[in-house]
Amino acid sequence: MVRSLIGLLLLAVAAPSWAQKIVSEAPNPNQVIPVHTALLHLTVIELGEPVETVATGSDAFKVEWRGNKVFVEPREPNQSTNLFIWTRSGRLNYELDPAGPIGSMDFAIDHPKPVMVSSAATQQIPSSTKVVSDLSESFSEMNLMLEGRPVGNRQLKPVKNRVNVTINNLYEQKGMLIIRYEIRNDTRGTYYPRTPKVVLLSGVHSSQSLVGREDTQLSEREAERLSYRVWTPLQVVGGKIRGTKVAPGDATSGVVDVRFAGPQNSVLRFEFGPDGRGLVTATLVL
Repeated sequence: MVRSLIGLLLLAVAAPSWAQKIVSEAPNPNQVIPVHTALLHLTVIELGEPVETVATGSDAFKVEWRGNKVFVEPREPNQSTNLFIWTRSGRLNYELDPAGPIGSMDFAIDHPKPVMVSSAATQQIPSSTKVVSDLSESFSEMNLMLEGRPVGNRQLKPVKNRVNVTINNLYEQKGMLIIRYEIRNDTRGTYYPRTPKVVLLSGVHSSQSLVGREDTQLSEREAERLSYRVWTPLQVVGGKIRGTKVAPGDATSGVVDVRFAGPQNSVLRFEFGPDGRGLVTATLVL
């Protein structure tokens, strides 16, 4: 009897290590993949092609990527969020579950190289899969991340002792421009964000050509070197910010809706509240 109990105890202790998973499945842009994590442990998502950019809805998870690998580590317990990974083939969607026991976590999720689909086959996809055809009045941040275009911002470098804004996604629909952004407070004081004013810069001249830089956020240095003839305030229809104040070292995200139907290579400047050292701005090339 004693030996039987000892054997069962050993099995119970050993079971979690057996339950640790390495998942392998074909990438599917129409599926949301759950990711089970554990504190102080990494989960690796390995794709069959290089990662172009990633986005997550919360700082509760540390997310980094190199080449074709994305590394996910939970920072806080009892927190969940979503994760999006963009590659040349498209976007993959994940739900990062709250950190749980090590025995049930996903150590790795492997995606084989996607099979290329011909343009003829692509045209046969039913329109019901597109959110564009049925855009609700209150366009959600989730839809923006799923259907919006990622904004190039790799050249951005956070400015020390300033509040830094990163534009992540944009979506255009029927004369409306919807922008998703992140505000990070790198100052020593609390920052109180507000919905930005948006200005169209016309007759822009830059020391570096802006051709080919569509959907790109300019660095602070590039924005300072711009010259323009006219600036025109645009109508801000609505906006939403997750946090009413941002403590030093923290971040929050927001969405702003702008009435705009301009041409390509338009330059927009987003003006937020001051941070103690000046106006907080972000400059976007469309």
